[in-house]
Amino acid sequence: MVILKDSTQMANKTSQGRKRIQIKKIENLSHRKVAFSKRRVGVFKKASELCLLIGAKIGIIVHSVGKCVFAWGHPTADSVVDRFLSGGVDAGRTRENYPVTRTLAGL
Repeated sequence: MVILKDSTQMANKTSQGRKRIQIKKIENLSHRKVAFSKRRVGVFKKASELCLLIGAKIGIIVHSVGKCVFAWGHPTADSVVDRFLSGGVDAGRTRENYPVTRTLAGL
């Protein structure tokens, strides 16, 4: 036997669901650490998806509130950083033909 609830009862939610948050510094340290952990995983996941979709080479280095360093890269974080520091030159290319137009300071 199936009992159907009328629409007025369905409208009353017990949870608040997902809400848009205001972008500002989280003052509570423990809440800030939890938010960092969740968002770090999300950023790494998005970077991984971008690598798979378009073949981009991505490197991410993040310093946490607790002074820990997290790095993610495809193919590796070290190879992406080395390529950036060398001026974006791949094997067989010269720096004069492919100059770097953006630096970390310019972003």
